[in-house]
Amino acid sequence: MGENIGGRTALWDALPGYDLIEEVDLPEMHSWFLDATHSVPPWTPLFGWYWIRFCCHGMKVVCDELSIPTCKGWEMRYRDGGSYNAFHIVRDKKEIAERAVKFRQALRPWIENFDGLWESGKRELLGMYDKLKAIDLENASHVELYRHNYDLMNTYRRMFEIHFLGMYSSYSAWLLLEDLCKERFGMKDQDPEFQDMLRGFNNKVYEMDKSLWDFSQLALDMGLKGIFVQNKPDDLRAKLEMSEKGREWFRKFMHYLETDEVGGWRMRRMNDLTEPYWLEDPCTPLGVIRNHVLKETEDVFGNVHAELSKNREAAVARFLERVPPPERPFFEGLINLAGKASSYSEEHDLYCELISHALLRRGYLGMGRRLAKSGTIDQPDDIFMLNPDEIDRVLMVPDRHDLRFITRRRRAEWLEWHTRPNPPVITDRSGMEEAVAMDLLPSMDAVAMKIVVGELPEHKPELGADMFGICGCAGEVEGPARVVVNYEDLKEVQPGEILVCPGTNPAWTPVYGMVAAVVADRGGTLSHAAIIGREYGVPTIVNTFEGTAKIKTGQRLRIHAAEGAIFILDK
Repeated sequence: MGENIGGRTALWDALPGYDLIEEVDLPEMHSWFLDATHSVPPWTPLFGWYWIRFCCHGMKVVCDELSIPTCKGWEMRYRDGGSYNAFHIVRDKKEIAERAVKFRQALRPWIENFDGLWESGKRELLGMYDKLKAIDLENASHVELYRHNYDLMNTYRRMFEIHFLGMYSSYSAWLLLEDLCKERFGMKDQDPEFQDMLRGFNNKVYEMDKSLWDFSQLALDMGLKGIFVQNKPDDLRAKLEMSEKGREWFRKFMHYLETDEVGGWRMRRMNDLTEPYWLEDPCTPLGVIRNHVLKETEDVFGNVHAELSKNREAAVARFLERVPPPERPFFEGLINLAGKASSYSEEHDLYCELISHALLRRGYLGMGRRLAKSGTIDQPDDIFMLNPDEIDRVLMVPDRHDLRFITRRRRAEWLEWHTRPNPPVITDRSGMEEAVAMDLLPSMDAVAMKIVVGELPEHKPELGADMFGICGCAGEVEGPARVVVNYEDLKEVQPGEILVCPGTNPAWTPVYGMVAAVVADRGGTLSHAAIIGREYGVPTIVNTFEGTAKIKTGQRLRIHAAEGAIFILDK
């Protein structure tokens, strides 16, 4: 059981209590589903410790507070950089009925005032973040850094409690609405008429993406197109500083990043600490602006959003005509709350994950520099190979400790994990279908079913497709594939291509303005890829499981998203 280290068998390694041990964890939960939406590429141990410990905690807290009828929360385990999830399913019918009564009561404040409750959550989060930003990492004493380690933990714990209150309330409404629509009207959430009722909402992420587009127009107006076209993002800052207009443009841009309440505190990769945030490395948003300048893109989202908002109102009106008058107020309230799932999905990523992960990166790199200077580790980012308990042990007297025997081994393992994928499920059931049927679907957990694991594709042999997924946004299109696994390769995407990827996050949103379609390995109808597909009107198929493995860049594809069908035309 576990890994043999120094002649002894270790129960746990990087995440004590949370490393997956099949001999123990399979008999307990039977099926562990890979969260490929978030943990591909593989996580570093430090990030895995944070996510698995506190995301898991937040789910249990909120499932208890909202009294989710069929699930008491998740268990999470870490295996080779992947997050594996299992569900505490409520199976007793009497208990489900009792919890359902409390759930309806707990959901009412969110139906009546979702925006107000979320605004309160945002203010609390920003207040905690301001305290984390206040520390001078270079001049802090050892004890101040020690305390910062715990301040980061406490903030992250509270972040996920706030995170899941908004998520479970709106996503549960989406799931309930879909169940009622299937039962009463034969309509599921992959159908265009359902999706049309729940898109066309604005949020802070879209506002920020629009601001970057505005800066591209300012660059064109100021005659700076040549600088942006002729230089790569890494070189833009230096080139802009060489002219008066360039310096003026860059000052305005940095002022935006520094003064917007979230602005520059936005990670390039949402789910790990290995890549910089915008204030740390402005070349990331500069690259987005450069793409707009280079391709002279239009305000795609603004144009599409206005049309989608108009269509949404018409779709809701058509739907309510099918509902008996006495039931219309209930359905209208449910539609309104379910509609928050789309905007909240994007906005919470910004205020919760993207900012908190930027502050984790900032704080731990500060501690890493102190440990590297003392010889405790080789280089500052080796701290990502440790967990907070190990950091706690050495931070007060770092020059008396040597953790390189841990960091070197774990870094080698972490790099090796990138060479082989984690299996989608680890189970003692007969296979994936039985695992889903017995250990996922009975949970009726909206986050699992609509984001992390997603529903299984329906294979339709009569269509003759090469691959199937589930519909994130309906539409038919044909075009060349562009396979992108890592954010830094998004710069290769060309207008009209079909993006094939493991999944997307808010850092990828701008690419939706140029692609013809999106095909994602994982995710459900409320995953980022699906939501942004609907908001940009881009045909999207998610949960193909094997898109990036089977499709090659340049192959011509035909996408029939409503059917979840992908045809590879060049074989």
